[in-house]
Amino acid sequence: MRLLVTRPPMDAAPLAEQLAAMGHDVVLSPLIDIELEAGDADHIHSVLTAPAAFGGLAFTSANGVRALMAHLTHIIKTAQKEDAPQLENIKHKDLIAAWQQLPAFAVGPQTAAILRAAQFQNIHQADGDLPALVKTIAAHYEGGAPLLHSAGRDRAGDLAGLLESQNINCARAVLYRAQAAKAFSAAAQAALEDTTAPIDAVVLYSQRSADIFCALYAKLSAELNAAGATGANVVRPKAYCLSPSIETAMRAAGFEAVAPLQADSDALLDLLAL
Repeated sequence: MRLLVTRPPMDAAPLAEQLAAMGHDVVLSPLIDIELEAGDADHIHSVLTAPAAFGGLAFTSANGVRALMAHLTHIIKTAQKEDAPQLENIKHKDLIAAWQQLPAFAVGPQTAAILRAAQFQNIHQADGDLPALVKTIAAHYEGGAPLLHSAGRDRAGDLAGLLESQNINCARAVLYRAQAAKAFSAAAQAALEDTTAPIDAVVLYSQRSADIFCALYAKLSAELNAAGATGANVVRPKAYCLSPSIETAMRAAGFEAVAPLQADSDALLDLLAL
């Protein structure tokens, strides 16, 4: 099949390699660009230099893990460069280790894999969506100090609010932002318009990516209609979704869609096996 991969660049490349090895023709069009959040640097610094104030970490995406590690590395390098100790009650070299030893709750297997790569010691993995993460935290978190949610600026769902209903205190640190693409890549647009070798399917790993895809697809369709191009159509691909909730949303948007029973990348790849 000819597949459109929509993941951010860091995740798109390895996925594209896997799909190509399976015999697929892959077209890349990242719909989200991940950037570190620097809007409230003082707040981020005060939170991340106080690991003892928290009893654990919650991650709703792998990007939250990457952003946490990047901010911690920046804090340490800046403090060392300025030769002015800024970390209270903890040595610079021990800051990351202090966070790594806290219980870490991952929304799904991809996030858990990034946590393992980042050398976290106590990882609890949920089944791939926000309700499952809340259930996992409620079952395994011992309470006491609040959890810290390593969050993006734009979020699908309110983890802190859901945990509050379970009498679990959860603070939020906004550590990154996911910038939405304003258009498909040139290769993706050409392929979507190509009736001889069209995009057969789009691979979607998040609800936000699905929302952006639908918006750009509708925009491209409208532009072609407005241009009155004879015989020009945007091909409507099938959606291969990481989770049933994304599948439901894509079906509601008018796309044929499938998803594994649980949000697992290997299970999604099984659906794409030729």
